[in-house]
Amino acid sequence: MGRALATAACLLVLAAPAAAEVRRAESVMPPGQSGFISVPCLAATTQEGHSGVAPCDPHLTDQIGLFTSFDYKDAMLGGSGAEQTPRAGVRIVRDAYGVPSIYGDTEADMWWGAGYAVAQDRLFQIEAFRRATTGTLAEILGRGALEDDIVARRDYYTEAERMQMIEALPGDLRSRWQAYADGVNAWIDEVTTDPSKLPAEFAALGAAPEPLQVHEMAAIGVFLARTTPSDDGEELANLEGFQAVGAKAFDRVFPLRTPGQWGTVPRSEGLFPSRPGRTRKQERRAFKRSAKYARGLPLPSEEAEAAGSGLADRFVPDLGGSKMWAIRKGKRAWLLTGPQLGFNIPERLVELELHSPTLDVRGVTAAGVPVMGIGHNEDVAWGVTSGLGDEDDLYAEQLVGDEGYRFRGETRTMQCRDEEFSYRPPPTDFLALLDLELPDTSSGTHVERICRTLHGPVQEVIAGEGIAYARRYAIWGREVGTIVGLDRINRAGSIQEVDVAADQLTWNENLMAADDLGNIGFWNPGLLPLRSKRWDERLPFPGTGGAEWAGLLKPRQRPQVINPEQGWLANWNNPPSFGSTNGDGPAKERTIGGFHRGKYLARVVKRFVRKPSFEALTEIDRISGTHAQQRVLAGRKLRRAAKGAKGDAKVVFDAIRAWNGDYATTDSAGKVPPGVAAWDAFCAAAREVATARYPEGVGRLGHGAGGSHLQECSTLEAFGLRTLGRGGYRRAAADAMVMLDEEFGSKDPEAWKTDRPTYSTGSEGAGGIPEPFPFFDRGTWTELTELGP
Repeated sequence: MGRALATAACLLVLAAPAAAEVRRAESVMPPGQSGFISVPCLAATTQEGHSGVAPCDPHLTDQIGLFTSFDYKDAMLGGSGAEQTPRAGVRIVRDAYGVPSIYGDTEADMWWGAGYAVAQDRLFQIEAFRRATTGTLAEILGRGALEDDIVARRDYYTEAERMQMIEALPGDLRSRWQAYADGVNAWIDEVTTDPSKLPAEFAALGAAPEPLQVHEMAAIGVFLARTTPSDDGEELANLEGFQAVGAKAFDRVFPLRTPGQWGTVPRSEGLFPSRPGRTRKQERRAFKRSAKYARGLPLPSEEAEAAGSGLADRFVPDLGGSKMWAIRKGKRAWLLTGPQLGFNIPERLVELELHSPTLDVRGVTAAGVPVMGIGHNEDVAWGVTSGLGDEDDLYAEQLVGDEGYRFRGETRTMQCRDEEFSYRPPPTDFLALLDLELPDTSSGTHVERICRTLHGPVQEVIAGEGIAYARRYAIWGREVGTIVGLDRINRAGSIQEVDVAADQLTWNENLMAADDLGNIGFWNPGLLPLRSKRWDERLPFPGTGGAEWAGLLKPRQRPQVINPEQGWLANWNNPPSFGSTNGDGPAKERTIGGFHRGKYLARVVKRFVRKPSFEALTEIDRISGTHAQQRVLAGRKLRRAAKGAKGDAKVVFDAIRAWNGDYATTDSAGKVPPGVAAWDAFCAAAREVATARYPEGVGRLGHGAGGSHLQECSTLEAFGLRTLGRGGYRRAAADAMVMLDEEFGSKDPEAWKTDRPTYSTGSEGAGGIPEPFPFFDRGTWTELTELGP
């Protein structure tokens, strides 16, 4: 047991003030609550010759103004507004922004109302989610989506398996799935009898919505529990980079541990190593063993790597860079949570409020999922960010024949089945709504042989080399179970109860919470493997039995802390603790150590700890959401390199250092300072200088760089920032001048001023976000809460 939990009992506020509560809660979710565009609305907009969002539903884009001005709407429980009673025992109240509060005489009534209200706002999104997660997108998007469908069925579950997961839940949690589905289907019944309520996307498809099935809801929940916390592993990309650059360069560019790494759990509260008991010597030996093995492993063909159209990306959540922080002082606590899932219309989260005789809670979840993922009740507020832990591994199976493989000296038979997929070209009207061209005009069916080994689904087969790659997931078969922990958090009355609930979460989403007694806490929960000490997790493991897991980490071995002595916590997808390692790189950005944006966020939060307030939360959000993090973190190295610099290098350094990192403030012409362009060029040049001695394949080790953080340096650019010395910085500055002169035709910084950065927004249907949309490095939904007497 770490120091954090051993002393937690002494730190918890024991006496509750008479009026302890959530004192204030506000939120914002651009573009808006609704995703509904009717056929008449779309037709009217088209006739007027307008492009982008149809103006008929007032809640499609009514929160953009709040978001861009760092304002928020009221998010306290018990809001008022227009009322609706869709059936006896259910009442729905929508506030001025269309957010529904559902009141049920029973919990079953409440969940029925939740399904009904969410379907009103997001019926086509539910359709898109269930198709994307059950592998039936090709039926509406055509053959180009076939690879996405294959992955959805290959790496996940059959209908029967999903139902088994639901049936394994406690009775009250099982029944809510059907109640929610019944609510969705009640709205579908209304839609089928009233064309004015039919989303335009269905009309363009020439189809009617079909009843939602419980197993389809489970598919959505499973997908989110598996993919939102992290991606699917990077071992094959690592293998390609390793074989291209060699062991020494691989280990330097993509280390298992990065100097200067920043963790959310303070070092003084415990290290929480990813592999307890493994020494640095064992890590070095493991890498030598894995390197020797990996040199002989085959890579997939380029055709296999390029397979897939990417069309499904429109209908599944993107990983971004969620952030959250908590501060405590006296008997008060403050929490801000900002999940980042990409700026889309409709938003990939949906906001609602739930009331029953046993539950009062408000927050966000995904359409089709019957639990509140993030939010607050009367006593506790909580948020999540992607844990980005390494909770799965890739095993290289030694094939015997077509469907046999070797394990511990025996030949085993894979579990295989045939899956049939249908595809047809989508109607041109539907493609026009999505702003897509028809990639393939063919119709037909495809049968795919899908196999599993004892490790998990087979994701690549290289028959000529006698190798198949199968992925083992720690969460396999237990994704739906995370609803047990989330439900307990929804009902928690104290940080102690959140702590108990965190042990039941199966997904690896970072959890941060605050209660109305002034307590705060952080957990990095979920099912995480206890790996063999003999192998390096950055590369594929041998599947023959010598690299098996020794079980899972125990709950108290996972990073966590309650009421740290420093009085605050912050996480921006940085490592959860100082003892965490980078794993196979589900987030390559973590290899940048002290240049990670999480360290910058911690600096900003720390500035407000002495005088915390609700307004301070807003200011932290504004500062961290409008400044280039690495520019600030590189201040000392820039200052040292600039001292004594001459010529072009000095001009570039002067431009960068005159800029404080703010990319949102513009001059009267709408231009940002020249330091923005100078910094971009410098980061690119730093990458080239730092990687010049490595083969071209080093680029594979920078996969996942930047992401949704447009003003953040890429992984390899940050590699340059952290590894180059004074001379390297000066060479990069001189090279940056060459780039700037070529781009702007001038070496005068005044010529380098550019327009304010904007964000590339997405659409998952008939709507569109008005552009240009200014870029902010913030959550796509943000909630601020103040708790206490």
